[in-house]
Amino acid sequence: MRSAALARLNGLFAVYKPPGLKWKHLRDTIELQLLKGLNAKKPPAPEQRVRFLLGPIEGSEEKELTLTATSVPTLTSHPLVRGPAFTSLKVGVGHRLDAQASGVLVFGVGRGCGLLTSMYEAHLTKDYTVRGLLGKATDDFCEDGRLVEKTTYGEIPDPCISCR
Repeated sequence: MRSAALARLNGLFAVYKPPGLKWKHLRDTIELQLLKGLNAKKPPAPEQRVRFLLGPIEGSEEKELTLTATSVPTLTSHPLVRGPAFTSLKVGVGHRLDAQASGVLVFGVGRGCGLLTSMYEAHLTKDYTVRGLLGKATDDFCEDGRLVEKTTYGEIPDPCISCR
């Protein structure tokens, strides 16, 4: 059963990823929040069914039993019985950033996931700002990696520093 809200949930949107957060965790958080919003909708009134209940005849003192037609709700479609209406949602990410990197990620939902492929194939310009510390080298090239080499600024040749 597709709801009208899910059918309208299509497109691309941008999200800032701070440093220290993995892109997959951000994607999972977005998916979880969208699912919470979809499932927060008030469920429809339960369907009524006619049941025949065995009971004593009203106004009779004898112990005779009769069938009485009664309308009762069917609970098979109740959210507490069947669970949430939406359990997964396709959320795509246009590109990935390392956990230490920060920047804007483009996400797609629904038909927007197909647009992510078109964006990737368009080879759009990306802008990177790199920050570094001269004179230190680590085993994994990250600032929190194990230090493997250290030098003074005088030992760094000019061509390594100049911008071209």
